Amino acid sequence: MTEENSTTSQTFNTVEAASDVLIVPARLLIPYYFKYAGIAIGMFGTAANALVLYALFAHNAGETKKRVINLLIINQNLMDLYGCIALTISVGMEVNNIYLTGSLGYFLCTIFINGTATHIAMYGSVINLVSLTIERYLKVVHAIWSKTHLKRWIVHAAMAFAWIGGIASATPVSFLTSELQDGICLAYLKSKVSQWIFGSFNVLMLFLLPLITFIYCYWRIVVVIRRQMRVMAGHNVEGSSQMTASQAQSKRVKWNIIKTMIIVSVTFVVCWLPMNVYVLILTISGQTSTLAVGYYPTIFLVYLHICMNPFIYALKHDGVKQQLASLMVCSRPRDVGDTPGSSSNRAVGTQHTRTGDAHNEMVLHTARRKNSQF
Repeated sequence: MTEENSTTSQTFNTVEAASDVLIVPARLLIPYYFKYAGIAIGMFGTAANALVLYALFAHNAGETKKRVINLLIINQNLMDLYGCIALTISVGMEVNNIYLTGSLGYFLCTIFINGTATHIAMYGSVINLVSLTIERYLKVVHAIWSKTHLKRWIVHAAMAFAWIGGIASATPVSFLTSELQDGICLAYLKSKVSQWIFGSFNVLMLFLLPLITFIYCYWRIVVVIRRQMRVMAGHNVEGSSQMTASQAQSKRVKWNIIKTMIIVSVTFVVCWLPMNVYVLILTISGQTSTLAVGYYPTIFLVYLHICMNPFIYALKHDGVKQQLASLMVCSRPRDVGDTPGSSSNRAVGTQHTRTGDAHNEMVLHTARRKNSQF
């Protein structure tokens, strides 16, 4: 995501220059379409993350006992929300093809057009996902230790480290590689050694290490849950109904963990593997002009990942589901009989009806007596 940015920027400028030509090669239109797709992802992700973040804040404020996991999920969605906003701004500036000059132009080039603001959120999101996984691993596999040693300040430090790690991973390289040439924002690494270091760091620290952490932690969680199921089945000898209920509960917990593991692992691999393979091929071959077209499909999947996180993590939270369900119920139009005070109005109306019926009966009884007298 360094030297290929300069090539793709030149390619997009070629598309702009060729806008008056009737026939444009397909390889020149690929960056054009993917840029607008990135804007759509940023806008959709902003709305989704904002909605889920509101539900998380509302649920966390209503809890009497604050849970540590809520803080990490809130930090995850907050980081993804920032990433979607930064993505929308960055790609929007790139599409408008702004002529950049001076210190302000260099700042906009480095922070937005070269995607530094978005990369901070992407890298920080991966770091926070690792923290989430380790936290779940400790609570299940080492439950007693986590209750004693997993303090709130440790979680706060992990949240801060996700932001600091994202800034430290994206900002220095971007400021060292960004340049302005004739108003065009470029970014490239001049030496092969720097390309190898940068590419190896991205693949190892931001893909392989998190993937190994996901696989190991969730595998250990499944092993511990299965062991707990066998222990519970062995102790439940008082009755078949009690044993069946406990086994059903354990089975639901186990399958929930397994589904979460599959979703997290598969989503992370699908979204990040193409980009890391592309970086490796680019680093080994050095053919930036030939492989520039592959940059946008791979970075598109990485951008898509920050939109999928709220659905994977937050929407599996029961409190968030309740908050979103309450929002949907409040948005529905009420019936006439369901307005405030309708129950009391119905009660008063019923009382009046009963009084009127009693009066009618008295009138009929008096009329019958008069008729009998005549």
